[in-house]
Amino acid sequence: MGVRFKTILMVYITVLGLAGCELIKPSVNNNEQAIKVVEPNPKPRPKSEPMYPPAEVVIGWHAKACGGFKATDTKAVYIGAAAIERYFDFSCKNNSLEPTKVLAKLLQLDQAFYWPDDIKQYLWLQKQQIKQQISAQEAQQALNDKMQKTMSSLATIEQQLLLREETKEH
Repeated sequence: MGVRFKTILMVYITVLGLAGCELIKPSVNNNEQAIKVVEPNPKPRPKSEPMYPPAEVVIGWHAKACGGFKATDTKAVYIGAAAIERYFDFSCKNNSLEPTKVLAKLLQLDQAFYWPDDIKQYLWLQKQQIKQQISAQEAQQALNDKMQKTMSSLATIEQQLLLREETKEH
């Protein structure tokens, strides 16, 4: 029984081996059943990972955009550099006139890239400053409205007092 079992096992392994080789071959007649050969990607990988600008460079760009500071030009290509510089140009020109638009652009910039933590913190500080400016402008407008109402009331009272004096004189 041992020799017979070994013979059956050897035949079985041989049949499976031959059948396996035939299954792996791509079929010439049917393209759908052919096994696709995976070729390597022809595009070379970048030699280094893309770089985000460091925080000191971003702060330098901000100071340069708002004037009074000369940042040194770097030859390194940073991710999001053009978007940050466009935002700073817009921010410095429109911060006091249209802070809500500046805040909207800042939120877009914040969501546009996966910024490192130091830049995210700087952008967060910018958001807080703009939000405080917006709330200060709203408070100033409310105060101006209240003062206008008070001035209007005082003018009405003054007119009534003048009318009383005129009627007493007559």
